[in-house]
Amino acid sequence: MVNFIENDENFILVSLLITVCMQLSFFAIAYKLQIDKVTDFAGTANFLVLAIITLWLGEDYSYPKILGSLMVILWSLRLGIYLSYRIIVWGEDNRFDEMRSKFWSFLGFWVYQILWVFLTSLPLIYFNSLEAPTELTIIAAVGTIMFIVGFTMEAWADYTKFNHKLYGNKWCTAGLWKYSRHPNYFGNIVLWFGIFIFCFTYGAPLWTIIGPLWTTFLLVFVSGLPFLEASADKKYGNDPEYLKYKDNTSILIPWFNSSK
Repeated sequence: MVNFIENDENFILVSLLITVCMQLSFFAIAYKLQIDKVTDFAGTANFLVLAIITLWLGEDYSYPKILGSLMVILWSLRLGIYLSYRIIVWGEDNRFDEMRSKFWSFLGFWVYQILWVFLTSLPLIYFNSLEAPTELTIIAAVGTIMFIVGFTMEAWADYTKFNHKLYGNKWCTAGLWKYSRHPNYFGNIVLWFGIFIFCFTYGAPLWTIIGPLWTTFLLVFVSGLPFLEASADKKYGNDPEYLKYKDNTSILIPWFNSSK
């Protein structure tokens, strides 16, 4: 095992191994018990584990390394706690209604989650394997600001929508939801590009941009917007007020409402 880690100079293989083991272990639990309550926790906790382990393996606790790792740790803790609390309050996750009892379909989701965690984490994984300068550069500061802005937007949007749904209201138009139909996703995309810029500044290769690009692809084309837009259309598609909101409100990037 020691030789394996020593030969894995950029912590890519060990990070992939950790991710596969974690996700398949949680898959076994979720499938055996037919529950959804561990799904989101498994994903966000995996990000936290990779951030801590790669920082430890790098044996470099300089200011940039700690700051970069803390970004991912803070994000994973916030989102993990929120999603875990939400599933406890709401019960089952209807995303899995058609696959929960089907072994291969359910396993497919967990393979998807392996790819999500591993590919999205690549900028930090690679960065933590390098020797980073101790000073904070201007470009790194830009990445940090992007993370703060994106993190704040995602957290604010999640909080607003959760409280909105607790009172049984329809679609959310409060706060950032007035300017975007999915502001939490936009915040998530911004913060991960911020993390990439931060890591890239200190030597992470350009190809690790696959991390935020992969997240963007998933949210925009796979499991984010398509699923939620279809769900909202099914629930409210016959409501003129919803159709007006949909026509006048940006789907992702917050922008001023186009209604007169």
